[in-house]
Amino acid sequence: MVGRSDGTTRPGGPEDLEFLWDMLYEAVSWRPEEPGPPRDEVLSDPHVACYLEGWGRPGDTAVVYLDPATASRTGAAWYRFMPPEEPGYGFVEPSVPELTLAVVPGHRGLGAGTALLAILTETARLRGVRALSLSVERDNPVLRLYEQSSFAKLFQVGNAWTMKKGLSAAGEAPG
Repeated sequence: MVGRSDGTTRPGGPEDLEFLWDMLYEAVSWRPEEPGPPRDEVLSDPHVACYLEGWGRPGDTAVVYLDPATASRTGAAWYRFMPPEEPGYGFVEPSVPELTLAVVPGHRGLGAGTALLAILTETARLRGVRALSLSVERDNPVLRLYEQSSFAKLFQVGNAWTMKKGLSAAGEAPG
C-alpha cells in the first residue's frame, strides 16, 4: 500500500447513480497503461450494464468512499443479485449477489478499496446475505485485496477468476 487514506464511507443513494456508472467504467477499464475503449461503448454492453441498469431493485446496495481532504467521491462498491437468465461475470447462483468495486485513478492504493470492501461486506452480513461473489482479471492488482479478504478462487473464465466469500450471519461465529 502506497499510503493510508482516512476518508469516510457512506451508503450510496440515488444521487450517486451517475458516479456508480463512472466507477463501473473504471472497474472494467482498470488498466492505467492502456487507454480503455470509449465509456459509452463499454457501458452500453449488456454484460456490463447489468451491474447497474434499473438500479434500485430489491437488494441493490452501494457504499461510496469520500476523500478525507476534499470530501469528494473517490470510490464505490456495490452488490446486486443477478437473475440466472442474465448473469454477470462473477455469477455463482441467484442467492449470491455480485460485488463491484472501483476507485478513481490517482486514489488507488491508499486504502479506499480496503475500506469499501470491509464496509460493504459487513453491510451484506448484517442484512443476512450469506455470500458475495465477483469476477476479477488475474493481473488486476485488486486480486490481492480480495484474496486477503478471504475471497476464494472458484474457477477461471478466460483471464478472470470468479471468486466467492462466505459471510456468517449477524451473531453467528464465522465458519
